[in-house]
Amino acid sequence: MFVKPKWTTVLLAVAGGVALFLILFNFAFVKEVVGNFLSVLEPLWAGILIAYLLCPMAEFFEKQCARFAPIAKAARQISVLLTAIIVFAVIGLLAWVLIPQLWSSIVDLLPKLPNMVEVQFAKLQTFMASESSAATYMTQILDSAENSLMTWLKTNLVNTITNIANSVVSIGSAIVTIMLTVIITIYLLLDRERYLSQCRKLFHAVSKNERVNDEIDETIKQAHRIFSGFISGKLLDSLIVGIICFIVLSILQMPYALLISVVIGVTNVIPMFGPFIGAIPSAFLLLLVSPKQCLVFIIFIVILQQIDGNIIGPRIIGNSTGISALYVTIAILLFGKLFGFIGMILGVPLFATIYYIVKRLTEHSLRNQGLPIETSRYLPGLTIHGSLPENSEEN
Repeated sequence: MFVKPKWTTVLLAVAGGVALFLILFNFAFVKEVVGNFLSVLEPLWAGILIAYLLCPMAEFFEKQCARFAPIAKAARQISVLLTAIIVFAVIGLLAWVLIPQLWSSIVDLLPKLPNMVEVQFAKLQTFMASESSAATYMTQILDSAENSLMTWLKTNLVNTITNIANSVVSIGSAIVTIMLTVIITIYLLLDRERYLSQCRKLFHAVSKNERVNDEIDETIKQAHRIFSGFISGKLLDSLIVGIICFIVLSILQMPYALLISVVIGVTNVIPMFGPFIGAIPSAFLLLLVSPKQCLVFIIFIVILQQIDGNIIGPRIIGNSTGISALYVTIAILLFGKLFGFIGMILGVPLFATIYYIVKRLTEHSLRNQGLPIETSRYLPGLTIHGSLPENSEEN
């Protein structure tokens, strides 16, 4: 029996609503299934992400190679080779410079940490005892907290680190995953247009509505602009912040300057909350060494983040997402809760893409109804049709 298109739409809408209901009420199960699926295909999605990030570099080299006739025919292969060489060289250089110093800092810190905590607690207890008798109660609380913390540091810290190390994927499996990721990345860079064309070809074969296809193409272009601008800009911004932090901390002769700078640079990729996430453990570490240095560090981080938020960041990233600070906060909280650290980083461009789609659909619906699309026209107390021409019959 032939089903009219409108009933097909209704059935699809009902099916979509039921599917959404089941997903929401079984989110833990769905998340586990999706997580297992993604873990199996980890080399694939990791290769896609890396290829996406490296594509601008490969395109730049390809354009340069295409200018020279002797190598023009092999411009694609040479560009991918140069990209791979640069990436591995940068990774090797960072590993050669950072890993020994980071490891040295961690190895030097762990044995000293319990004693550093004891010293600071002792200073705090002495100060409180000399100031007021009312501090006795607080001293008892601090004694209890100190005993619990010291017990954990002395008995559980090493065990925790050992358990984490034991839970890491075996070296052989990690090597295989890395090799597969590298191979997939190279394949995608070498033949990126064909794979994108195949995806687009498949979509157009399924969807026969030309207007919808055009809208989807435009949305994909906008999503690419948002993601590429945000990710590349944020990585460069975080690198600059980490370098500035290391230079200033080294000038101030702060302990663990490299370790703290790496933490600040890595967490800075998280919009808004990143600086605070990295500064809190770093400030606590310096507090154990010297409260004065901790205070100087906090003042410096506040100044650095003001410079980054008002000067460095806007010049590098600009307004690539096109969403307000409130939506940025919602995106970080929502996707961070759902997908952890990666969700906090990619949540903003993903939310911006969803926002763009909803905005396009909303404006399309308003135009079909003959309503204005300007948000300012919908302020409370205003007449929505107030922009009609004065000679209109509606007036």
